[in-house]
Amino acid sequence: NEEQIGFVQFHPSYDYTDFVEGLRPSSGDDGQIGFKLQDGIFKKFCKKAKENPNKKFVFTIDEINRGEISKIFGELFFSIDPDYRGEKGAVSTQYANLHETDEKFYIPENVYIIGTMNDIDRSVDTFDFAMRRRFRFVEIKAADTMGMWENNDEFDNDKIEEARNRLTNLNKAISDTEGLNSHYHIGPSYFLKLPSVNYDYDLLWSDYLEPLLKDYLRDSYDEVEKLAELKTAYDNKSKVEADETDG
Repeated sequence: NEEQIGFVQFHPSYDYTDFVEGLRPSSGDDGQIGFKLQDGIFKKFCKKAKENPNKKFVFTIDEINRGEISKIFGELFFSIDPDYRGEKGAVSTQYANLHETDEKFYIPENVYIIGTMNDIDRSVDTFDFAMRRRFRFVEIKAADTMGMWENNDEFDNDKIEEARNRLTNLNKAISDTEGLNSHYHIGPSYFLKLPSVNYDYDLLWSDYLEPLLKDYLRDSYDEVEKLAELKTAYDNKSKVEADETDG
């Protein structure tokens, strides 16, 4: 149910006061502006989960590696660990001295956290090792999510086979390109733009895919040749069987 789902997107300016708690500007009855201690989005979500212990609550953090993890989570590094969920993992928050009671904060056992990230994003540092060991990591490949085309009302189902073949061929070529690997595969969400460009694959290439691939190949001594090979693979509408060495 919707009330059991939380969502936030991390970015470089996101911090502890947004996520857990912090002082926020507040207008009093006299119109004067002051500061008031307010719960952040995750703390509010956990309170709701505590009130409904028999239900599962899922909190999704999009672009989790784009934020400064240690700064955002603070002392919750301890209580986010599966072995310290519930009251045994209760901690005093950074603003505990401003609370009306001395009650500590903990993450309920019925809260599940899902983080999504693109690990080749050059604008962020490597995912924090302390946080990494608290998560199970699952790789979602492009081939695993092509079903989004069939589930999209605007995408013509008759066009799916060609889109699948072109994307598969392009990603195989990316894997075969020196300096690149499967982490650089193009996701099927790029192809969701096809209806808006009237299924013009040349336009999809020139306006969306080529600029990204050029960035991938930047500083490569044979950038032009590699890009041409990727374009040839992308233009192939037929299914290409994987080599035996690809497993």
